[in-house]
Parts: sequence; structure tokens; C-alpha cells
Amino acid sequence: MNNQDDNKLNPGEGNLISVRNLSKTFALGKNIEAPALRGVSFDVARGDFLSITGHSGSGKTTLLNLIGILDEPSGGEILINNKNIHKLKEKEKVNFRLKFVSFVFQFYNLINNYTALDNIAFPLRLQGRGYRESRDKAREIINFLGLAERADFYPSMLSGGEQQRIAVGRALVKDSMIILADEPTAHLDTKNGKNILSLLRKINTEFNRTIILVSHEMEYAKLADKMIVLKDGQVLETKDL
Repeated sequence: MNNQDDNKLNPGEGNLISVRNLSKTFALGKNIEAPALRGVSFDVARGDFLSITGHSGSGKTTLLNLIGILDEPSGGEILINNKNIHKLKEKEKVNFRLKFVSFVFQFYNLINNYTALDNIAFPLRLQGRGYRESRDKAREIINFLGLAERADFYPSMLSGGEQQRIAVGRALVKDSMIILADEPTAHLDTKNGKNILSLLRKINTEFNRTIILVSHEMEYAKLADKMIVLKDGQVLETKDL
């Protein structure tokens, strides 16, 4: 990243993410390869709420990991804010991910010996922000989540639904434009699952965050604005909802 413009996502209209002819193949052994993605292309506009669905093994999580720079493609490209993210140097990738992309995983991935408040503040500490500033911002977020009374609770003291809401708050706190949610309802009952989807929708509309949701549950996938259906690593269908 060579200039000041590289340190922020430019405001305005247009596509925030462009995926072009993306492929990913995993080596399973000597001379054995398994294609996970085969020529996937689509665009995501700023402020979109996109869901990616399909049967197990269709390539959903692989695609999300590539967008989040957690893995490298075998071919094709991903442009975020007009940058080919997989051509960045390793340090630049880490910096880009830390600033501009947040994750919500199906396993809440909270830090067990951190309170709910400190779990939310953690990404800000990684960015180098001060302890008090980070906790003050985290307190704003935990109030938004409706969990202020749980601020000093440790993960083991929280229900699954509460833990996932804290995980969503952790994704929200650092002001990244993009939130990638990988099966965030997988370990929740129907009520809590719907609550998490409602929370993501609220974040999408009130904070103008671009959200990409991976879900095998069609009921949840249809709550987005646009849906991509994958089958055998290819786009089977794209439709507005």
C-alpha cells in the first residue's frame, strides 16, 4: 500500500467487491486434486446484503475464505475497492484484513479468559488503539446489542445466542466496511438464529455495512437482498430477493 488512498475504502457508488473467474483446487494427495470453485464471477455493491447458499461441499466457505484473504485462489481474481487483494504483499494483506474486513464464524471464537466487553474491544487493540478508547467503543457496541448487563461476563457464562451476538459486536466494532458471516446460525436454535439474522440486517441498514452471509438454510439465505446459489463449485443461480 503505497499512498494515503490505500489506507481507506473510497466512498461513493459502484461495486465494492468484484469476483472474476475465481477457481480453487485442493491437493488431496499425489496427483489427486479436488476442485472446490470453478470459474465463479459476481459483484457486490456497497451496502449490499448478499447470501451465498448451496449444499454441503458446494464451495460456500471456500469462497468466503478467499474474499476474506484467509486462503489463496488457484486462478481468477478478487477486487475489493478496485484492488486485486491477492496480489498484495503478505504484510499488506494482514493490514487490509485488519482494517477493512470483519468475520463472524459459526463457532463463536470468543477468547475464554476475556469478558464480553473485552472480546468486543479486542480487534481495536489489534489495531493499536488504546485500552480506554477500545473499551469505550466496545461499551457503545454492547449497548447496541442489548447486552450491557453481560459486559463483565465471560463466554462460559453466556448462552450460545449471547455469545454469537458478542461475536457480531466484535465484527462491528472496528468500523470495517465488509462483514463476512460463515454459517453464523449453525449452532443456534431457530429463535436465536432469527435474532442473529435480524441483528445483521440492522447493522446492514443502520451502519451501511456490506454483508456476505454463507448459509445452507434457505430460510435465512432468503432474508438477504441478493442470493447466489452454488453447486459443485459453480454459480447455479443469482437472483434479487
